[in-house]
Amino acid sequence: MDPSAVRHALSLLGGVPDLTLDLVLDRAQSMDLWARTVHGLRETLSRGPLPDLRVRTVDTSAPGELRTGDTVQPVPGQRVLLLVSDCVAPAWHDGRAHALLDEWCRFSATAVVQPLPPSLRHRVGVPLAPFHWSAARPVTPTAWLTCGLQPGSLEEAAGLEADCAVPVLGLEDGRSFTDWARLVAARTADGYDGEGMPLGLAPGAWDGLAAAAPPTGPAAQVRTLEAVAGPAAVRLAALLAVAPLVTLDLMRATQRSLLPEAEETVAEVFHSGLLVRAPDRDRDVEGQRALVLVDGAVDLLTEILTRSDRSRSRDLAEEFLPPEAWARNTRPVPSSVRPSDAVRRDGPALRVRSALPARNHRFVGRTALLDTVRSTLHRSDGDGLCVLHGLAGVGKTQTALEYAHRHRGDYDFVWWTQARDARGLGLALARLGEELSVPPGPDGLAPVEDVLDRLRTGRVDRGWLLVLDNADPPARLTPMLPLGAGHILITSRHISWTEETAHPLRVAPLSRQESLALLRARAPWLTDDEGYAVAERAGYLPPLLIQLGRSLSKRRLDVAEHLAGFDRLCAKLLLAYGLPDYDVKLAVVWKQAVTELAAADPDAGELLRVLSCLGTGPVPYELLSAATGSKPSAGSDGVLHDKFALHLALMRLSDEDLATVEGAGGPVEVHPALQTVMRGVVMRPDEYETAEEAALGLLSAALPADPGTPSGRARMTEIARRLDLPAALRAQPERTYDLVLAVIDHHAAVGDTRAAGRLARAALDVWSRRFGADSVRIAALRAHAEHPSPSPSSFPSSSPSSSR
Repeated sequence: MDPSAVRHALSLLGGVPDLTLDLVLDRAQSMDLWARTVHGLRETLSRGPLPDLRVRTVDTSAPGELRTGDTVQPVPGQRVLLLVSDCVAPAWHDGRAHALLDEWCRFSATAVVQPLPPSLRHRVGVPLAPFHWSAARPVTPTAWLTCGLQPGSLEEAAGLEADCAVPVLGLEDGRSFTDWARLVAARTADGYDGEGMPLGLAPGAWDGLAAAAPPTGPAAQVRTLEAVAGPAAVRLAALLAVAPLVTLDLMRATQRSLLPEAEETVAEVFHSGLLVRAPDRDRDVEGQRALVLVDGAVDLLTEILTRSDRSRSRDLAEEFLPPEAWARNTRPVPSSVRPSDAVRRDGPALRVRSALPARNHRFVGRTALLDTVRSTLHRSDGDGLCVLHGLAGVGKTQTALEYAHRHRGDYDFVWWTQARDARGLGLALARLGEELSVPPGPDGLAPVEDVLDRLRTGRVDRGWLLVLDNADPPARLTPMLPLGAGHILITSRHISWTEETAHPLRVAPLSRQESLALLRARAPWLTDDEGYAVAERAGYLPPLLIQLGRSLSKRRLDVAEHLAGFDRLCAKLLLAYGLPDYDVKLAVVWKQAVTELAAADPDAGELLRVLSCLGTGPVPYELLSAATGSKPSAGSDGVLHDKFALHLALMRLSDEDLATVEGAGGPVEVHPALQTVMRGVVMRPDEYETAEEAALGLLSAALPADPGTPSGRARMTEIARRLDLPAALRAQPERTYDLVLAVIDHHAAVGDTRAAGRLARAALDVWSRRFGADSVRIAALRAHAEHPSPSPSSFPSSSPSSSR
């Protein structure tokens, strides 16, 4: 909540004489979640421009008649009333809250202040719709306002009608407060457009827009939580399942400590239906409201926790819950080891062709680390998870790849995939599901939960190995891991993964002997002393050693000259650029390599610049070759439009160890450190601008003809994560508008309307002046910008295959 925005809104009412402000606070149990926010609003109003503030309460979760203690009938035109409620308690479902609002609206300028963020509005117990209000005089009671559904809305198109509606103001939306205050003060001729709650409806008239009945049963509730809120919310619920009781303080502490990047999950879990009140246990948590998980949810949720998860969440619970909470606990503490019967092998036999990138035949060393990886995966007290972590460029991926190739004969199958985000991992698991003959869901993809179930139940002779490379932080990925059913090898530079397993393995820089071996693979004439000197200066990092070995192999400079030039260039770059995210020495060597490449092979140099502007991670060849055969636009890179030139450039980048190319038609990846060096050190401003334009042109050429098909959605997901919006908005809008709108439409189509609204508003800020306010293009952007949250009916009910 922005106090200054609320104060500014109410200052518009300061000139109305004899005006009183009533603040009615809903004391329903569900409002506990918003107690701090509501207190902040109350403090802001008490110091606002309206001195006559009355605060009353109502409990919409209590049975019987709703009472506020208001016995004086106000004079119409002299009272503003704000009801702060999340609108989810029983009184909102059975009509009692509507009756109270109807009474207030006849005498007061009334509005409901809604603390639920747009992503949670589907939880409310009443229909909401877009309305337009206008007022002839200040402080007109809400029932007397001219009111109607907004023209062009879905509700109007469906033939629904409502003569009266209460404005619903988002507690975090300062703009809605201000526009509503202008309506109340009659300071606008345009009226007020916003979300509203219809009153005085005929029975059943709007039943189709009411919130769907919540799912019953813990399994359905967990599936719905994941479909609506994502895996991070399920993970929070699972972490709370370790504790005998749950309080709001414990929920917030668990989220802050163990899921810091997923703040919204507290509200999602609180309203999921998985937690119910346990008033008889309030005394065990020192007067707080005690909550417990519904019957059957604990075992279901704790199955996804690792040994480390359980230990950390229990430690946190013991810190926040008094001894009495544990003394009366009748729930068995979850074992730190997954029970052997958690995996049942009564399903069909798993027959999958192993999917592995090509082996690196220049791989050296790491013998002890590879042995430790194997012993970690095979621990009798483990859950089959091994995490390799370390800084960028240290060799995590190559170590995992070498292990997978060495031991592929130990498994029925080995499956390798990138895991940079939950959506990408979900698509990879869906592809694995196709190999496992898992039936597709309504979207044409195998449901992730069904794939995980097949991995847990399918019959195998030797087991399986999943390798998840370059994993994102664990909060949104852990629920998608079939722990205990096979072996999972993860590589990640995110240190948070080390807390997901009791035995994380740090991948250190190479040893002196390993570094010397890697150098000699390219420059076999090096003496021991020369090799050790170069390795020490390189910090024993494999990418750096590879580039130095490649340079030394050309024998243009001897070792002493290399090291002397290395020092001078390193000092210059450190002074000029810093490059805090990566070792500056790595930047020096890559700068030299790229400069040589551009001189020897301009096409390869152009392609490397474009790849450096396409975001991190492997670029599918289908995307990279999308523009081949089309005519290059002015200023764009011709290599992207010539399939043969593209093929030769990729071969050159692979030969020079500047990109990883997975065979013919495979994905192409440039190391993130090299991308940083390219953008921050190597490219001139004009080269950077040209490369950005070429990258945007490539993404535009890759737009699918039908983004609604499974393949179209997959392509759009790839394009959306690679779009550099600031670059697109800096470019000529005639060249990038369709691309930006397609990405916005994609976010909206998959349920991420918050991202769609954010991108649309950013585009409007830049393009409104260029196209004109009445342009059809601007109208399309405004439709997304002004509707940042989906309607209640657009949310899935319980099917796991309907996740966003």
